[in-house]
Amino acid sequence: MISFASRDRTILCTIHQPSSVIFDSFHRIILLAGGRMAFAGTSAQAVQFFSSEEPCCWLRLYWLIHRGFLQVLRDPSVQSIRILQKVSVAVVAGLCFVGAVNLDQLGIQATEGIIYILVCENTFFPMYATLALIPQELPLLLREYRAGMYSIHLYYVARMISLIPGLLVEPVLFTVIIYWLTGLRPAIDALGFTLLVVVFTMNVSTACGCFFSAVYESVPLAMAYLVPFDYILMITMGPFVKLSSLPIYVRWLKYFSWLLHSTEALTIIQWRGVHNISCETSEPELPCLTEGSQVLDRYDFDEGGFWTDIVLMAGIYAVFHLLAYVFLWKRCRSQ
Repeated sequence: MISFASRDRTILCTIHQPSSVIFDSFHRIILLAGGRMAFAGTSAQAVQFFSSEEPCCWLRLYWLIHRGFLQVLRDPSVQSIRILQKVSVAVVAGLCFVGAVNLDQLGIQATEGIIYILVCENTFFPMYATLALIPQELPLLLREYRAGMYSIHLYYVARMISLIPGLLVEPVLFTVIIYWLTGLRPAIDALGFTLLVVVFTMNVSTACGCFFSAVYESVPLAMAYLVPFDYILMITMGPFVKLSSLPIYVRWLKYFSWLLHSTEALTIIQWRGVHNISCETSEPELPCLTEGSQVLDRYDFDEGGFWTDIVLMAGIYAVFHLLAYVFLWKRCRSQ
């Protein structure tokens, strides 16, 4: 193309999403939006024109979100495999607990096992799946940011919005299947609150993955730091150690563990207001807990702490995304 242009030839090109190098190679451009001409002039005039138009900020955000959705849907097989994986895990896990959830001592153990699966399956997979997000897209982001096509905050907001459908559909499918198969607390409000908690869990986990993705330059490096962080989350989750027995110098970490907040909230949903747990069992070594409040006390969970857990998860979600944006902004400014 350049060789033809150097011989005083006029060249017409139709191109979608050109790189900044190709964009700057044209003398005059015509930009189309929705089948209509949005701009005609030089590439330098285009940058100046769109930078001076206030509504253009929203237009850029719209197209960035649109491109984000296309990136998510570009390979439908990947999305189908993720949905199939969620459904398969939910069915297999749910079938393992069919008939196990009863108001007795063994039912307490079974319920906590289901809660553990709900939390972990919607924490670790989405967290690690997000680690490649920024490293993969950083070269394109840097090129378009340097060309003045959009700001870092527009990119980050649009990219997170494009992930929302998956962050709603996957946890809802997983939770509904497990809830129905295992026979957890049969009340519509209990199911609704469980969906709320699990959706929050997956979104906070994805925000954590975005943070590590923005901080570290490669996926292996991000994973090397994320793995020990996961151990801290699991230790302070609740079922593995009584929270009041944690050493004072690590006890504060529980407030930053959304796995703890999620587990506590889900446990409250299942056991708050329950007063008729049976102690009849063929396993004499099992404890005798007859009240739902006793089950909560066993794990140092606060029966009135449901909405506190939701607020804390929302706060952790916001902090992770804020830090991810700050680190991404610094990386783009320094390169």
